[in-house]
Amino acid sequence: MSIEKNDEDLFTLVWLGDSCGEIQFGMKKFINKFTNLNALKEYIIDKPNSSIIVIISDSIPFDGTSFVDSPQICAVYNEKLVCLYSLSEMFSTADKYLKNQQEETKKTSDQSCISKILSIARKYWFLVGLAFSICMAYIFPNLGKTGGYIRSEWTVKYGCVILVFFLSGLSLRTRQLAKEILHIRLHILIQIYSLIVIPVLVYYLTLFLSNTSMNKTLLFGMIIMASTSTTISSNVIMTKNALGNEYAALLNAILGNILGIFLSPAMILFFMKNSMFDYLSNTNNEKQKLDYGHVIKNLTLTVLLPLFIGQIIHLLWAKKIMDIREKFHFSELSSLALLTLVWSVFCTCFSTGSFKTIGTQDLIILMLIDLVIYLFFSSFIFIITRLPIPYWQFSEKDSIAIMFCSASKTLAMGISVINALYGNTNQALTGLLSLPLIMYHAEQLIIGAIQVVLLKNWIKNKLKDNTNIQSTNENEVKTDELQIINVEP
Repeated sequence: MSIEKNDEDLFTLVWLGDSCGEIQFGMKKFINKFTNLNALKEYIIDKPNSSIIVIISDSIPFDGTSFVDSPQICAVYNEKLVCLYSLSEMFSTADKYLKNQQEETKKTSDQSCISKILSIARKYWFLVGLAFSICMAYIFPNLGKTGGYIRSEWTVKYGCVILVFFLSGLSLRTRQLAKEILHIRLHILIQIYSLIVIPVLVYYLTLFLSNTSMNKTLLFGMIIMASTSTTISSNVIMTKNALGNEYAALLNAILGNILGIFLSPAMILFFMKNSMFDYLSNTNNEKQKLDYGHVIKNLTLTVLLPLFIGQIIHLLWAKKIMDIREKFHFSELSSLALLTLVWSVFCTCFSTGSFKTIGTQDLIILMLIDLVIYLFFSSFIFIITRLPIPYWQFSEKDSIAIMFCSASKTLAMGISVINALYGNTNQALTGLLSLPLIMYHAEQLIIGAIQVVLLKNWIKNKLKDNTNIQSTNENEVKTDELQIINVEP
């Protein structure tokens, strides 16, 4: 007799012993588990036609004679799958069956492990893509560098930015935002905190760090990072997943990116007046002198105009655009465009040797500083919104939207601002200035994913508490009514 694929239910696997032995054994297809022999015998009394294989724990003394009077038990094995007892005609069949079960369990475990890895990769594919983009830039720097084979200063640095904001314009659900327009207090808090408070505080932090040996270009890159507007997609997704006010996040993502076109360059140029950053101003060449009007014109053409055109098309053919958006995955296309932009920036950095001027210590410190900045500003604004002050405290859902919109910074707008400031005049400089923002963007995605889980559980617990309170109040009302009825004659 041999085991075929259709014979997988030929035997019934039974575990005899404590649970620890089962874990060590690693077999998952046990139909029943018993802690003593008497319980096992009671089980098989009603199963005269069954074929049972018993795996016995080392904690139970084995006595072969105990199984002789139970013909349903075909074989008994210990935890190491050594046969202790078997009906002579069933030994070969039972042994093959157990080996098949082990292989199936191992295969299932391997598939489960691969499935988990793929699931994590799908969930954090942008971070995986970010690492891949940087690796490709390191291996093939001449392909995507400024002035390289594909002329990335035009095809990528303008093309990808325009594509990102055009797709954002096509995706904006304007009509669903009408109810959020009147939440003036929420919008003002987010925009002031994101575009004024954070830039100013980070600016003073960089002044403090300038007294150290840290690279000054990276410090100014931190200022640019802090001065950019909120993201236009990831903060909305995280707010939604955390059960926060999705439409408030979406409206402020739009508002922040429009205001950022005018405020971000103004803040950056204001901070640049500090003599510490004189070497960034290009003041030695009047033709290359930084001009606010030129920066606004550049951002209007690459950010505001594509966003506006995309929104007009969405309003005219909303239903068709919705179908196309789902079919072609606009969100993923935008992320791919961002990754291409990052790849191009790093190609230029590696080709010009920009990173050779930065020590490993500076990179580690920059990574830690970006992490602290995001954690501090996201936590601080969340605490501010929950202060129990009359007429001030925001709802739980609004607080989540405020937190994600206030502390997150957009990669697309940041690199656009850097390109608008310097264009192709200083390739090495643009790469270094982009580095703090790229690191910050990656870290805010990682930390944001953890925050989503914590905030989602917080909202669910709040809902449970409110439900319990409501249920208690209803019971009290019913009790009062019964008391009143009993008192009345």
